[in-house]
Amino acid sequence: MILLALFNTLILSFKFRQRINFSLTKHSFIGGALGVLLGALLIGNLSATQYQKIFGFLMLFAVSLSIMGITPKVTRLTSLIASSISGLMGTITSAGGAPMGLLYQSEEKTTVKANLSIYFVYLNTIAIVALWITGESGIQDLYAFVSLAPAVLIGVYLSTHFDKLINASAMRFLVLLVATLSGIVLVI
Repeated sequence: MILLALFNTLILSFKFRQRINFSLTKHSFIGGALGVLLGALLIGNLSATQYQKIFGFLMLFAVSLSIMGITPKVTRLTSLIASSISGLMGTITSAGGAPMGLLYQSEEKTTVKANLSIYFVYLNTIAIVALWITGESGIQDLYAFVSLAPAVLIGVYLSTHFDKLINASAMRFLVLLVATLSGIVLVI
């Protein structure tokens, strides 16, 4: 599945390449790598369930702050912090996208797509390499990717038509909804 996510984010990164802010995303890359490294070091200290509950409550807290109108501006520092949390959460719980989504919730749609896509290209690439090196992924994953890649292409094509239906407030609502659901799933 990570190969499919990489394929999708590569397409979106290319499509919205003009909107990528490399000044900010390089900090996201660094933060994501630090989070992944920290996650790899910490993963044995608590159970996955304990980590999930901690991150779930943090997600719900962040959503609550956002609903109250407290939303951070996207800066180098906030990119570094959110991506570190994202990398850490993703490594430990496989649900790491919400911190970056919350950070970008008030940005313009194409800015969100461009910068989050390139961020996930980076993290998915790291994850794929790590899984192949450790033997957790192999040729069967490549076969699954080839068989499912057309579905990604269809989804990308359809998204260009449905994209016009989602305005900025709907986008923010969807980000908060996904973050809330992620938090709830992690807590229960």
